[in-house]
Amino acid sequence: MKRILIQLTIILFLASILLSLASCSSAKTDIIGEWEDEEYKKGDIDKVLILGIFNQDRPLLRRNFEDGMSKAFNDGGVTASPSMDHMPYDEVIDSTTFEKYFENLEMDAVVVSRLVGLEQNRDYKAGYLYTIPYNNYYGFYGYYYAGIQYANASGYLSQNVVVVLETNIYETNDKKLIWSGISETVDPEKASDVIKSFGSELVSKLSRQGYFK
Repeated sequence: MKRILIQLTIILFLASILLSLASCSSAKTDIIGEWEDEEYKKGDIDKVLILGIFNQDRPLLRRNFEDGMSKAFNDGGVTASPSMDHMPYDEVIDSTTFEKYFENLEMDAVVVSRLVGLEQNRDYKAGYLYTIPYNNYYGFYGYYYAGIQYANASGYLSQNVVVVLETNIYETNDKKLIWSGISETVDPEKASDVIKSFGSELVSKLSRQGYFK
C-alpha cells in the first residue's frame, strides 16, 4: 500500500510539472533591427511613459499592452506609467496637448510602440524590411499622429502569427528620438504572450546598452 502511494505521488508530481510546462508560452521575441542616436548621452532614464498606439475601438488591447510594458520596466528598476492613466483613449489629441502631458508628468522618456505587421505562418523566417526609424518620424507628435492613422486601419493579433512591432523612444527635454527598433514575436498564443516576451526583451536590451540610471 505504501509503495502504491509513493508511486501515485511521483506520478502526480510529474503530471504537475508537465501541466506547468504546457501552460508556459513558447513565444519568443527578437529585436531584428535598431537605430540609436549616437550623440545622446545614455544613463539618465529613470522614469518613462508607455504609449501603445492601437485602434481606438480596442481600448482593452491598449490597456493590457501599456500595463504589461509598465510592469516590465518597473521590474527592471525603471519607474513606468501607462499613458492611459493620463491621456484620453477615444480621441486624437492635438500637438500642443500631446506635449503638455509629457511636461506635466516630468518623464525622462516616452516609449511608443505600434503594430506594423502580422504574418500568419509558423514557418516564417525573419526578413521584414522596415526603415529604422520608420518613415523618419523623429518628432513626438508626427509619429503619434501617423501611428494613430495606421492603427485605425490595420488588423490585430490572432493565433499562429509572427507579430512585428515598431518601438520608438523619445527623450523629453528636446523631444528627440534616441532609439528605434523593430521586433518580431514568434508563435504567440495570445496577446499577453507578445506583451510579456517583448517587454522582457526590450527592457533587457536597453539595460545592457546603458540607457537607465
